[in-house]
Amino acid sequence: TAMADLADAAGVSRGAVYGHCKNKIEVCLAMCDRAFGQIEVPDENARVPALDILLRAGMGFLRQCCEPGSVQRVLEILYLKCERSDENEPLLRRRELLEKQGQRFGLRQIRRAVERGELPARLDVELASIYLQSLWDGICGTLAWTERLRDDPWNRAERMFRAGLDSLRSSPYLLLADA
Repeated sequence: TAMADLADAAGVSRGAVYGHCKNKIEVCLAMCDRAFGQIEVPDENARVPALDILLRAGMGFLRQCCEPGSVQRVLEILYLKCERSDENEPLLRRRELLEKQGQRFGLRQIRRAVERGELPARLDVELASIYLQSLWDGICGTLAWTERLRDDPWNRAERMFRAGLDSLRSSPYLLLADA
């Protein structure tokens, strides 16, 4: 159960978690806040190309999500063990908020890259952001749930992510239609 996972992650018994907190959702939300507070976000205003910031952010978050640690454990609970129910609604909203924050970060960096001429002016930035997030989700799933990248996983994951960033420059399918 989610509470057993939370207790294990905290290094205490499940009974201790229940005994200390009246509301298990509050415990889960506190663990989310603690784990998500550890997520490192590169400086968006750094004087480096926006695509480099996207690469650093994507790879950094990928490592935090796929390597053992509190972020990985909390995400596993939110995505694999949290049922869609009224009781879990606050957790589902927290998960959605994390996804939206990532999406907005990606949109800002893609827009910045377009403004700086790193990406085509006709790029459909919303579709490009969804594409990049979907690619990232796929790489994350591959790292977490399969053995496909077992040989040199981080180098290969970065190469795939770089290929996705490169496709933002060159894919005609990510461009807005001619006006």
